[in-house]
Amino acid sequence: MADQAIQTSVPAIQSALICRLRHLVGRWWGPSPTAGEVELENISSDAVEIDYDMHPLQHLNLVVTNAAGTVLAAWHYGIIFSPFGRTRTLRLEPGEKYTHPVGLLGNVPKEKRVPGCYTTVAVYQHKSLRAVSEPLQVQLE
Repeated sequence: MADQAIQTSVPAIQSALICRLRHLVGRWWGPSPTAGEVELENISSDAVEIDYDMHPLQHLNLVVTNAAGTVLAAWHYGIIFSPFGRTRTLRLEPGEKYTHPVGLLGNVPKEKRVPGCYTTVAVYQHKSLRAVSEPLQVQLE
């Protein structure tokens, strides 16, 4: 898991995608501090195609650290989805966005979710595409 934390600091070079992570307030999960949303935007001049057999976010990982910088994420976020049994393709035209709710601490075991400040970084990687979000602070009371 420590490798994940290091990899998030390496920016994507000429990536066709931008990955954004933000809090969701009152839309899907109510006022939960762990309710979030990920957005992928195609910033290239060509269409981007992402193959998946579970969900477009199967290629998403959330790297969650506590205030001390310890990585708490225990599994790849994308494994929470079930397989379809066939491959599908998400196609994003230039400027098009794909947005979906996420649990900002969704890959942190419940016993590690104690009151405090956490930092979540979304890393979306599929084939040669790689997009890393800005860090997002999550505060648990």
